[in-house]
Amino acid sequence: MSVSAPTPVRRRRTGHATLPVVEIFGPTVQGEGPDAGLPAYFVRFGGCDWRCEWCDSMHAVDPVEVRASAERLTAGEIAARIRSLPPGPGIVVLTGGNPALHDLADVVAELKAGGLRVAVETQGSRWKPWLADVDRLVISPKPPSSGMATAKNEAALRAFIARAGAIPTGCAVLKIVVFDELDLDWAAARHRDHPTLELFLSAGTDVGLDEDATVARLRDRYRWLCEAVSCRPGLARARVLPQLHVIAWGTAKGV
Repeated sequence: MSVSAPTPVRRRRTGHATLPVVEIFGPTVQGEGPDAGLPAYFVRFGGCDWRCEWCDSMHAVDPVEVRASAERLTAGEIAARIRSLPPGPGIVVLTGGNPALHDLADVVAELKAGGLRVAVETQGSRWKPWLADVDRLVISPKPPSSGMATAKNEAALRAFIARAGAIPTGCAVLKIVVFDELDLDWAAARHRDHPTLELFLSAGTDVGLDEDATVARLRDRYRWLCEAVSCRPGLARARVLPQLHVIAWGTAKGV
C-alpha cells in the first residue's frame, strides 16, 4: 500500500525554514480526545507516512493535493496567523496528516511564547524531540479497519510510547478510532499493553456519504460503542466519545 512522503522543507532567502500548512482555523472546539469540547485553534500540516482506508483528511495526506494546496509558512508566520484569528481559545492543536514528520520545535516555541498551550495529534509512528515540549500529546494509533495495524507499525508505536514515557504524567494519552468489534478488541489490547496511558475511544465517522447519512451513521455507531464498552470490565476507565465536530458541522472542513 502506497503512502505519501513528507513534503521537503524549503528555505526562503531569509534562511527561515518553511513548513507545508494545509489549513489554519478557529476559534472552534476540539471534537474528540481528552480535550473534546474545549475551544481551540487548529493548524493542519501536510504529509503523512500512512494511508488509512477511512482517512477523512486526504487533502493533508495525498502528496498531489498537498503540493497543490499547502502554503509554505515559517514558524513566525504560523504564530502570526493564529494571533490574527478572533480571540478566545487557549490551546492550539497541531494535526495533519502526521505533524511528527516535521520539525515543529520553533512552532511550539512561538505559540507557547504567545501564552498558548500546544497539543499534537499523531499516530505514534515517529518520535521527534520537540514532542517532549508540548502540553498535550494525543497518540492515535490506527486499528485494523484502517489497513495500517501491521506488526511493523505496532513495533513503532511501542518505541514511540517508550520515548513518550519521559514526558510529564498526564501529558500523553491514547486515542483510538473504533469502527467495529475487531477495532474494539484491538483497542482493548493496546490498553492492556500501555495501561498507564488514559484511553479515549472515538466512534469512527464514515467518509463519502452525504451529511445526513454521515451524522446518522455516527450516532448509530456511537450508541453501539457505548453499549459495547460498558460491558467490558477491562475498559471501565475508557472515555467513549463521538466526533463532536461531525455532530455540530457535519462534513464541513475547517471547523
